[in-house]
Amino acid sequence: MFTSVRVNAFLKISLPVDFAAEQAHHGLFFNQGQCCCAGSRVFVEGKVYDEFVAKSKSLAEKRVLGDPFDLKTEQGPQVDDAQLQTIKKYVEYGKKEGAQLVTGGKQWGKKGFFYEPTIFANVKDQMTIAQEEIFGPVMSVIRFDNMEDLMKLANNTMYGLAAAVVTKDIDKALHVANNIRAGSVW
Repeated sequence: MFTSVRVNAFLKISLPVDFAAEQAHHGLFFNQGQCCCAGSRVFVEGKVYDEFVAKSKSLAEKRVLGDPFDLKTEQGPQVDDAQLQTIKKYVEYGKKEGAQLVTGGKQWGKKGFFYEPTIFANVKDQMTIAQEEIFGPVMSVIRFDNMEDLMKLANNTMYGLAAAVVTKDIDKALHVANNIRAGSVW
């Protein structure tokens, strides 16, 4: 089950972008992206897309990497070198397939299996980083323009363990929650 699931995070922004970006970051980076419910695909409404990407970049660059026993650390190492190499491979796919690397995208430090929080923008849903499980701190930000597009994009995945909806519009939240193919929806 661990390797055959993937979350989708859906952001229909009708609330502060700062709050939505913080929620998305917590949903992906809280365990270095090494969680079967890590929100690596983030769908953001077009009218706030650029603002969301800018805020995400700022948050990612402020994350404190280091010793997980240090209380100031926000992100520890990946589980092993094999996983670190897998993340590097997927980041290269993202760049080669035309996604915009906004920040991160490389190993951090001289020792250990640390990888920088990585944000890709202008991700197309058919790109490898949007369709395959990376299991690392790599966020793919995908633009949507209307609810129909959102549902089509969000359900276009072979993974569906969990999803999250961030909005203050309860009708839209319920619509997405009732129409998404995911085991859990927050």
